[in-house]
Amino acid sequence: MLLALGSLVGLCLGILSALHGRLQPAMPADAIAVVNGTPIRTDDYRRAVAMLAGDKRNPLTQADRVHVLERLIEEELLVQAAVSEGLVDHDRAVRQAITRAMLAVIVTDSASARPSREELRAFHADNAALFEQADETRPPAFEEIRSRVEAVYLQRAKDTALRQYLAWLRAEAEIVRAPEVEP
Repeated sequence: MLLALGSLVGLCLGILSALHGRLQPAMPADAIAVVNGTPIRTDDYRRAVAMLAGDKRNPLTQADRVHVLERLIEEELLVQAAVSEGLVDHDRAVRQAITRAMLAVIVTDSASARPSREELRAFHADNAALFEQADETRPPAFEEIRSRVEAVYLQRAKDTALRQYLAWLRAEAEIVRAPEVEP
């Protein structure tokens, strides 16, 4: 009888152990941890470890690496709590910070490719009036103002990327306005 009971307990523990493995969420390949279904990316962890290593005089220990991961987990928990508390919806400072971060991402993506010399020359030719000065007797040559032409070109690329992204967001969104502010 005692042997049968021991076998039954062993079988139950084995089943629970197998089920426990199945019930845990799968770890994405590029994650170091998962917090409430949100992965903490390995790249983010490595960057945080590298920052700590740059600040320390001694080599990093395993405890340092664990500490970094624990801080990233706590950061994610705080972000999730902030979202849950409605800070994203109601706190102006949070909304502005998110807006600035999104604008930076859009602008960075649009300006990652440097224009070629030919593209800049064509832009200069098509937009010569932008580069003329009222007090100049002759328009400046391309080579004299190439850096200015590139700066204007890149700013236009950023502006265009932002307008396109916002147009896409608007097309995907459901927007309802009060009648008194209908366009």
